[in-house]
This record gives sequence, structure tokens and C-alpha cells, in this order.
Amino acid sequence: MRPHDPLDDAESTDSGGFFFDPGASTGERQALALEDLLARLTKLIQSFEGCERVAVTQLTRLDAPDSAGCNWSAAVVLAPAGVAPEIYTLAYASVVFMARSSWNLK
Repeated sequence: MRPHDPLDDAESTDSGGFFFDPGASTGERQALALEDLLARLTKLIQSFEGCERVAVTQLTRLDAPDSAGCNWSAAVVLAPAGVAPEIYTLAYASVVFMARSSWNLK
């Protein structure tokens, strides 16, 4: 019996990349203007339940890309709009982790 190959699964719904990561298949990062990156991060965080009013207002450009190739810090500034940290923390962590693997600052 041949071992199951997860990459050869006719019933798989995995597209091979994240829904907001057009560069996932090529391994390239998409370079975005600061305003565009802030807007995309905000929109993704707001897609989480309870985070509809949370916004990303600032982020820091790194002097040089990190070992993964990202040129902006994971420590972003949020405007929580009264949303409790225990509500937005998971959204923040999920979105920033995924976005740092896909997007860089221009």
C-alpha cells in the first residue's frame, strides 16, 4: 500500500496559499505602500468577530529585512476603539503573522 500523499488529494480544499497572499505560489513578497499595508491589516483584523472597529494605525519599518525577509516589525500600533485586548489579541496575532510572510513595505 502506498503512503497517502497530502499534495495529491482530490478532495482537498486547500488552494496552496492564504486568501490574501497572491505571492504565495511564487514565494515572492508583495511590496505595498504604508497606507495600503495599514488598510489591508485593518480590514483583515476587522474580519474577526468583535474586532469590527479595531484599526492598525502605525507600524515600524526595519532597518534591514529580518531573517524571513520581512522589512516591517510585528509590533504594530492598534486603535482598539474600546475593544478589550482579550478580543483583539488573537486577530492581531493571526493577521500580523500571516501578513509578515506575504507583504513588505515599498
